[in-house]
Amino acid sequence: MNVLNLLKSIVNFNKPSFLNNQIFRPLLVLFPLFFMITFKGFSQPFIDVTSFSYQTFSSQYKDNAKSKNKTDDYFFNLFLPKQYKNGNVLLLGLNSEMMNSSIMSDLAYSSKLYMLTLPIGFRFVSTNKKWNTVVMSLQKLSSDFKDVIDKHDYQYGGVFLQTYIPNEKLKIKAGLYYNREYFGNFFIPLVGVDWRINDRINMYGVLPTNYRIEINAIKNKLYTGFGLRSFTRSFRLSKLEGYDYVRYNEIQLKLFVDYFVYKKILLFAELGYSLGKNPLQYKYNTKELETVNNPVYGPIKNYPVINIGLAYRIRMDLEKKE
Repeated sequence: MNVLNLLKSIVNFNKPSFLNNQIFRPLLVLFPLFFMITFKGFSQPFIDVTSFSYQTFSSQYKDNAKSKNKTDDYFFNLFLPKQYKNGNVLLLGLNSEMMNSSIMSDLAYSSKLYMLTLPIGFRFVSTNKKWNTVVMSLQKLSSDFKDVIDKHDYQYGGVFLQTYIPNEKLKIKAGLYYNREYFGNFFIPLVGVDWRINDRINMYGVLPTNYRIEINAIKNKLYTGFGLRSFTRSFRLSKLEGYDYVRYNEIQLKLFVDYFVYKKILLFAELGYSLGKNPLQYKYNTKELETVNNPVYGPIKNYPVINIGLAYRIRMDLEKKE
């Protein structure tokens, strides 16, 4: 069974009609996650074994001051790496997203988008532990899932990340991200420096996708700081929408708070501001904005973003101390 067939089997909507109901559709996307795993952790000092988050924003449309867009975004991830005696790590997983956008003045205009990503990769560690290399394949289904899933809902990509570790407080990273989006080939050069300044202040991540300056405000309990998140993705629309696609250039500057409520159970909250572009609809196989079919995905003004979530988090810096 190839990866595309595997993804199809995970999100197979050729089922009895009641399973195609709008109520069940989000559950069908999220349900397999309890049996799958996802990758995270090679660019940060912690691992979220499982996490759920809810992100929301609203803002006025640029061409209509009387209408506002409201978008609710749900993410659910699982992670369970397999580490070998020589330090190498097998990375397998699954990431899920469900995004619901609507025009607040007329809830009849609403749209849901879904994404399932299956990362499969490996982290190779050198004998002297000074170098490690992450190579990963990304297989993705990204669509409104209103039609039968086929090859047009499928995307593929990969990540290469090389890390040099001169000492315990410093890591230097460089690499490349690629994904075959619906608007074409999408490449992002990756660079990053993880620097543990002292026991309280830490900088880590990979630019331009995700970077943090973190302060341990209450020792091993409460973490806060500033962050940057950039995440571009695209979703295929159905035949009724002329097979158009939605592109989301998500760029956020944010404040964050992470609080361990019990052992490794973490509550987190983020307040940010969007500098990118909201989900916008483009014509099939072009980079031209669609202004007729679906008014939900029109340009809106920049907006504040709120994100809250729950995670089972293992901090590697605390594990070493123990």
